[in-house]
Amino acid sequence: MSMDKARLLAGMLLVLPLAACGGGAQEQATAAGGECVREYDAGKDYFPVKQEIRHATNFTLRYAKNYQVITVKQPSPGAAPQTYVLVRCGTPAPRLEGALKGATVVQTPVRTLFSGSTTHLPFITELGVLDRLKGVAAAGLITSPQVRAQVRAGKVVEYADVTGEQVNTEKVIGARPDVLMTDGRENPAYGPLRQAGVRIVANAEWQETTALGRAEWIKFVAALTGTEATASETFDKVAAAYRALAGRVRTAEPVTVLPGQMFQGQWAIPNGESFMARLIRDAGGTYAWAGTKGTGSMTLDLEAVLAEARDAEVWLPQMNEWKTLADVTEADPRYAEFAAFRSGRVWPANKALGPGGGNDLYERGVVRPDLILADLVAILHPDLMPNHSFTFYQRLAK
Repeated sequence: MSMDKARLLAGMLLVLPLAACGGGAQEQATAAGGECVREYDAGKDYFPVKQEIRHATNFTLRYAKNYQVITVKQPSPGAAPQTYVLVRCGTPAPRLEGALKGATVVQTPVRTLFSGSTTHLPFITELGVLDRLKGVAAAGLITSPQVRAQVRAGKVVEYADVTGEQVNTEKVIGARPDVLMTDGRENPAYGPLRQAGVRIVANAEWQETTALGRAEWIKFVAALTGTEATASETFDKVAAAYRALAGRVRTAEPVTVLPGQMFQGQWAIPNGESFMARLIRDAGGTYAWAGTKGTGSMTLDLEAVLAEARDAEVWLPQMNEWKTLADVTEADPRYAEFAAFRSGRVWPANKALGPGGGNDLYERGVVRPDLILADLVAILHPDLMPNHSFTFYQRLAK
């Protein structure tokens, strides 16, 4: 990697404070400005608002007097756990030994951050810290008008290609963000970034198997940004709304659902313990493979899907491009054999698309699963929500 000496020096300056923190020395981090502790009191609890994790299963959070410890159990499938020590700015970091050996130390609250996934963005906007977002991997698929406006204004830079794989390391090092938040998957560029002092943290919300579990990762971002009270209030409201909706259909007769569609000759069907399976169940639905084990998906050919789900009452495809029923049969005439197609009950989640084709279901929907569930309840049990205004789903026109 080529870089001039001045930039290399600037990057290395980021490493030095962390070395001091690892030895337990007190440090006054400039990133947090006036929010740093000026006179450290070893007996004081610097986290009066403490978050509890009730639904998310892929990270843990515990508190000490002046720091928090977050462990992401599985940043990506098969990856080793990652531990982060979030130290209140201006107070000493603990020694990185025992369970903390090898942990990444981050001074909090962070004042600048880069985000590697559009799924992080709704956490940032809901917490009211959009001004701290200084970089996104790529802006093309972002749906949030607020974030897109920040990109247009030059307040948020793009640091990777549209896939997020080709990272411009010099741009990241030059910006010197307090934190680069990734989706948990490793990238060859992260090694040089870590060596230059960029703190990389894994926000692996996408591996949760429940909608509320994913939404609760707002508390992960809150721990970094010092917005714990806002996170707890926001999440509690969403969780209460979600539970209320699920309760309304608990005694209703389950409606049979067909999830997904063909892609490159295969139909991906969610396993019975997956994120989508749980959403269907909570919305008062069921599907032919609801009893299968596992959190991922299985792939079947069209004939196998027809054999099991030909008579499903509602079809929930994941196709942004389909706007009419004619679009469906143009893709594959055999789709007309499904009962849901013949009755016109085909509901793709393509109502909230961004200018670049991004789907807000996978952005705002991450932090607002209550809105997703409301749409699904209205689709499966329209008599219970006759005046519902849809957020993400829309029925295909004839």
